Amino acid sequence: MTELFTWEGILALLLGGLYGSLFGAIPGLTATLAVALFIPVAFFLDPIIALPAIIAISSVAIYAGDVGSTVAKIPGTPASAAYLEELYGISKRKGPFFGLGISAMGSAIGGIIGTLLLILLATNIAAFAKQFSSFEYFWIAILGLAAGIFASGGSAVKAIVSLFLGLLLSTVGVDPTLGFPRFHFDNPNLLSGFNYIVAMIGLFGFSEVLEQLFRPDKKEFSTKNDGSKAVQSFYIKPLFLILRKKWLVLRSALVGVLVGFLPGAGADIGAWVASSLQKMRGKKETEDGADEQVVLAGTSSNNAAVASAWIPALSLGLPGDTITAIVLGVFLMKGITPGPLLFEQQPELLWSLYLTFIIANVFLLPVFGFLTARLASVLIKIPQNVLLTAITGICIVGAFAINNNTFDIWVMVGMGFLAFLLRRGGFPLSQVVLGMVLGPILEQNFMVSAIKSRWDLMSFFERPIAISLMIGTIIIVVAGFQVRSKFLR
Repeated sequence: MTELFTWEGILALLLGGLYGSLFGAIPGLTATLAVALFIPVAFFLDPIIALPAIIAISSVAIYAGDVGSTVAKIPGTPASAAYLEELYGISKRKGPFFGLGISAMGSAIGGIIGTLLLILLATNIAAFAKQFSSFEYFWIAILGLAAGIFASGGSAVKAIVSLFLGLLLSTVGVDPTLGFPRFHFDNPNLLSGFNYIVAMIGLFGFSEVLEQLFRPDKKEFSTKNDGSKAVQSFYIKPLFLILRKKWLVLRSALVGVLVGFLPGAGADIGAWVASSLQKMRGKKETEDGADEQVVLAGTSSNNAAVASAWIPALSLGLPGDTITAIVLGVFLMKGITPGPLLFEQQPELLWSLYLTFIIANVFLLPVFGFLTARLASVLIKIPQNVLLTAITGICIVGAFAINNNTFDIWVMVGMGFLAFLLRRGGFPLSQVVLGMVLGPILEQNFMVSAIKSRWDLMSFFERPIAISLMIGTIIIVVAGFQVRSKFLR
């Protein structure tokens, strides 16, 4: 653990945080891609320095995905799309420092809660995760979809249509269970399906450019919290909000932890579930901080999930998300075998990881978060025509960077025009992304469950945890209709 406090260890953390903040702020360049590009460098580093650097990169990059939402209404990550409208609205009304302050402070507190639970309950939570099978994962996907429907502020019917459109788009490509190609129209580029990051750039980024071209709207951002009040807006006001809404933060962080430790779930789904639940709870609220609470719920959940995703990776050798899947490769590359024996054989490495999570959330997130907020405050002052040109260029570069494939650029443009038409009809866009994210999880776990039970559908209702998740889904649906009916009166 002492290696972490050498000048090499401190430099690795600082450079990792800076790299994550700049990389995550660009739409399409996700935290996963940032970590993947860092692996060649990690190969030459001691694991007690390389792994903490990866933690710093991922923790800060997840937060930095909110910068695009603040400046140009383009979410940098699927998690950011969960509370896009709310964060953008806050930034317009109260300035980017306050909006990103809520995001950074919420992410930091949620990350600290997730880290504490990682330290205290890693082995116990991992044992609980081992009880999850494809039946439980199926019901988790259903629960996330149900919460997403009622998170929309408009028509539930239009939200369902958008959700089913996202699910339909997720079926393009090779069937994940049987390997059968679908809806590829003899185009080999479609065999791998639509990348939801590319789709998200088009749905939110390029469609916003089209929206401004056809229906120009002068975007006046508040600057009352800039200048000398920037520190107060970024640090003090969000912390007071967190103190007032401490139970919301704790509840959302716990949601992130519970979702994050499930192999394959991760921060994206955690943010969607937590923010959707808060949107449902806040339907009756208007001006009294409803948007702030949604953003706080989403950001508290996503960084808590970042920490908890390491639980199955460390305890069981199973990736909690794509980032920890890469980390497992680093473990094996360095001759480290993850699993229960890791806690006995490598305690110094584990405590270095725990300490890095704390440093990343207590120091790196607030510091680099403020720098990205300062960058956002400069970007919003750029003339509209110049900004739209830059956004178009970023959308093209971001879409191409995912797979280095020009076909993805055309997919991004097509998604932009589709989103433009959906906006004309009042259909929400976030639910399309949610359907694309949860669609493969839903389909694969349904097929696996059905095949191994020989198509006995009653097997979906026989396991205790699956029944609990089913009951939770029913409660969300019933409560969602009740809240919506009261709200519409």
